[in-house]
Amino acid sequence: MTPPCIAVIDDEPAVRSGLSNLLRSEGYAVEGFASAEAFLQARAVPAVVLAIIDVKLTGMDGFALFAHLLRCPAPPPVIFISGHGDETMQNAALALGAVAFLRKPINIDTLLEHIQRVLSRGKPGG
Repeated sequence: MTPPCIAVIDDEPAVRSGLSNLLRSEGYAVEGFASAEAFLQARAVPAVVLAIIDVKLTGMDGFALFAHLLRCPAPPPVIFISGHGDETMQNAALALGAVAFLRKPINIDTLLEHIQRVLSRGKPGG
């Protein structure tokens, strides 16, 4: 079984690798996925302590993936990212229970603050 990690689900390779490299440089274990389907097929959910999900993915979109995750016994906290997000989308994401909704280009300090806050809770959702 893989150690607990942060999942980055984004279909843009540059964003996925950039975020993954940044988080690794901060000391986090990271696994990147090009699609919601790839993430689900990897059966990575139990090992993930936080998921960073792009709203607009090829195939299943980020909101559909989040809805799927919420049906899991212990869903990981989710931070949504989007290059196309607006206030309505942000409000919808937060109403569903997302930790945060960040617009691209992502403010790295804000992202890291959210990650630290979530992981310092000790357990997802607590």
